[in-house]
Amino acid sequence: MAEVVIEANNLNKFFQSPDGQQISILKGIDLHVKQGEAVALVGASGSGKSTLLGLLAGLDRADSGRVVLLGQSLQNLSEDQCAQLRLGQVGFVFQSFQLIEGMTAEENVSLPLRLAGVADASERAAETLQHVGLGQRRSHRPAQLSGGEQQRVAIARAFAGSPQILFADEPTGNLDSVTGQQIEELLFRLRDEHQTALLMVTHDLDLARRCDRVYQLQAGVLHEAGTLS
Repeated sequence: MAEVVIEANNLNKFFQSPDGQQISILKGIDLHVKQGEAVALVGASGSGKSTLLGLLAGLDRADSGRVVLLGQSLQNLSEDQCAQLRLGQVGFVFQSFQLIEGMTAEENVSLPLRLAGVADASERAAETLQHVGLGQRRSHRPAQLSGGEQQRVAIARAFAGSPQILFADEPTGNLDSVTGQQIEELLFRLRDEHQTALLMVTHDLDLARRCDRVYQLQAGVLHEAGTLS
């Protein structure tokens, strides 16, 4: 039986409106993701999908409830301890690519490996870029790459350390349909190769349909939709 790598129990998140009213963003969220599983979070803009992703990754704190990431409860961990837990085990891909402009593609991919103390970080980065079809572009900086190429670099960076979990927030959101399809295929191919759990926020229903399970967030409440037909 596959190991559960992300688990949330009764998560709640609030914020204060300018007039002091407490607004509920997430209400009693329960969710789990198993090793190698792909799970999509769908819902209207502003429904709290990215907020939930941040809570599950330990980038933000819930007001109540519990998150267990890779077997570790995040409740009592400091920000530094959460970062240490993620290092080398959790990858991220964002809609806006989040590449460092002054670095080459290879340097962007190798940076988290270096932070994790990987001795052959440059070599592994070069191999991963080759694997995603950018072996000839590894010396290029982000401004010299197309949007699709930048997202391939971001995916290479996320997968270079063979993470157990990949969090993706609208990974095809800034791409045209053809390039988005290519990125979708790349994500699932790498998922299969690494047996990485994918948890992704998306408005792309074709991408959501590729996932093993789909959750819909409506008015702060999470509903499991199974799969999309």
